[in-house]
Amino acid sequence: MKVAKVDGMKDLDRRATEEFSISQDLLMENAGQAVYFVMLQEFGIENNKFVVFCGGGNNGGDGLVVARKIHSNGGEVKVFLLDDETKFRGAAKKNFEIVSGMPIEMSRVSSIDSVILELLDCDAIVDAIFGTGLVRKVNGIYKDVIQLINESQNTVFSVDIPSGINGDTGGVMGVAVEADYTVTFGLPKLGNMLYPGYEHCGKLYVSHISFPPDLYNSHDIKVAINNPVELPERARDTHKGSYGKALFIAGSSNYLVRHTSPPYLSSKQEAGFPIWQHPNPSHHSWQAREVRLSFFLKRRRLQGV
Repeated sequence: MKVAKVDGMKDLDRRATEEFSISQDLLMENAGQAVYFVMLQEFGIENNKFVVFCGGGNNGGDGLVVARKIHSNGGEVKVFLLDDETKFRGAAKKNFEIVSGMPIEMSRVSSIDSVILELLDCDAIVDAIFGTGLVRKVNGIYKDVIQLINESQNTVFSVDIPSGINGDTGGVMGVAVEADYTVTFGLPKLGNMLYPGYEHCGKLYVSHISFPPDLYNSHDIKVAINNPVELPERARDTHKGSYGKALFIAGSSNYLVRHTSPPYLSSKQEAGFPIWQHPNPSHHSWQAREVRLSFFLKRRRLQGV
């Protein structure tokens, strides 16, 4: 899977709209719905109480979509705004207007005293304060609320990235939400994958929010994570001859190579019968040597040694 920088992700958003006519309204709706489905799967919605903290940008708009979904599906939700509602633009503004017309309690946070009792009474928290574009140190009421979220010991779902984490470096911008689950959109960002940001994400989910594969698999995105193939378990009634041979051509007449290296590598690659071929320092020729240590290493590993 590809991993995006913040600017690269913004470019994907722009191209989704310009090249594929996927509106920002639809992207925000899909983002909020992705968070909702993770909450439904991991925690449950009906008859649970939720508090949603929203900033004044698109991340806050995603949080408002989540609030709508919770309300529509039998959960009890309260929304706390950390910015003036006049800061909402585009799709975020539209979702603010929709939520304002619904029987959802929504208020501006002026001090942490106004939310302490709500956090004590809720079952889970949605963090939609800051998105991946945060570049300044967190302070003021934002810092107070994030610290309160971390101290609450409630289950926390972060939208795109835990608030307070730099989207490109994974660094903590003074203070950051310690989430139990994070749902990131389009592609994981570098800040989702690099420590300490990765640790702050908790269990990380990725939703492509209807981006076409041509976008999120673009060759222009140079960073990716690998997906190692899981090797099958070995049956207990087999031996090294059942799993083929591995030839290791290694070493130099000028350097000493440890005899244990080939069998160790063999144990990692699941080969059964390793052979090490190395140059003989005295005759300047290649010699083959059978290495029998691998079975012992595998047996030790099986026994938990």
